[in-house]
Amino acid sequence: MKLTIEISGYKNEVVISAVPRAFLAKVVRHCYGKNNTPYFAHNCFKGVLYFDEGLSRKFAESVGYEWNGWWEENKFYHRPAFVLDDSLSIVAKINGETVQEIYPARIAVDETPVSPAPMLPKIAKDELLILMGSVDKGTLTWTLDHIEGEFKPTRLGVCVETFPSFGLEDRLITSFTYNGTPLAMGQDETKGKRMIEPVVLNPEGDDLELDDIIEGLELDEL
Repeated sequence: MKLTIEISGYKNEVVISAVPRAFLAKVVRHCYGKNNTPYFAHNCFKGVLYFDEGLSRKFAESVGYEWNGWWEENKFYHRPAFVLDDSLSIVAKINGETVQEIYPARIAVDETPVSPAPMLPKIAKDELLILMGSVDKGTLTWTLDHIEGEFKPTRLGVCVETFPSFGLEDRLITSFTYNGTPLAMGQDETKGKRMIEPVVLNPEGDDLELDDIIEGLELDEL
């Protein structure tokens, strides 16, 4: 019997890279010049990095850095994956026929944290670690060509990657297993997009606010 697991919900694409602090400081200074409140400055910062490729590329070139869009900033990590949360729909099918809807909380989960620890020693002293990404909604199927006997949901497992050190709560699904056997991932269909709030860490792994990025830099450096 062929097992199909169909999931519907949010899909993230997450990247982690190292970029020059001076580049991000240019963006921050620009945003504070346009908006004198932290709320609007944060929206501007996010908007420049994600949507204004011309301006972000200009700031990057001014400090000798090449910026090709946020999705290319994947020096340390890049994964598009669905999010395991309570809103995720999980439907099990046998030979194409629905046999059960499964609540995410009832599936055995194997979590692997994505840690900045191995990344931080690899960044230069004038660089910062940055996590960026997008959020879509869509549907994806996972399949196993043959299972023995009646489908039992307790045999279904899921592996996820988590980002506690980055303050990102989403758990990204990397694989499904049934009775220990991995399922094959199919093609997904997604629509709509919103962007993840950028997370910036210094070489010590501390989470930085916009003011922290420009702190100690002279105006002529920006």
